[in-house]
Amino acid sequence: MMSLGLRYDPGEWFVMGEWARSSSRTFIGDIRGWYITGGYRFKAFTPYVTLAQVQAHSDTSDPGLSLAGLPPAQAAQAAGLNAALNQILGSAAQQKSISLGVRWDFIRNAALKVQYQHLDLDEGSPGVLTNIQPGFEPGGSVNLFSAAIDFVF
Repeated sequence: MMSLGLRYDPGEWFVMGEWARSSSRTFIGDIRGWYITGGYRFKAFTPYVTLAQVQAHSDTSDPGLSLAGLPPAQAAQAAGLNAALNQILGSAAQQKSISLGVRWDFIRNAALKVQYQHLDLDEGSPGVLTNIQPGFEPGGSVNLFSAAIDFVF
């Protein structure tokens, strides 16, 4: 894993970003991602925008085992293994997103964060979504609204 991040924050406004690369000799392969965020502080409120992308930089399919010359029973088993391999390789996290949000520092040690995020998932990819439910179709787009309270005690 390798990453590089930068932040510039002169006071009222800020910009920050990060680039990361993960290399693996497993079915996960090589993944690269980045984000850039900018925001402006208006007293206790900080609206911001974030652009981000995650891309696989390794094979998302493989011919697998050769079926040539195999008896029908073994060819069927090998074809099933090839299909499973390609399903795993094809499910690599690939997505682009844009987020709009606002942070409200309502007391000294707590902040309310509200964010809207639009995700464009590459064809056949679940993106970085977890806990996939039955009926979910990889690819397409997802809109996500979130709210959280951060506090320090």
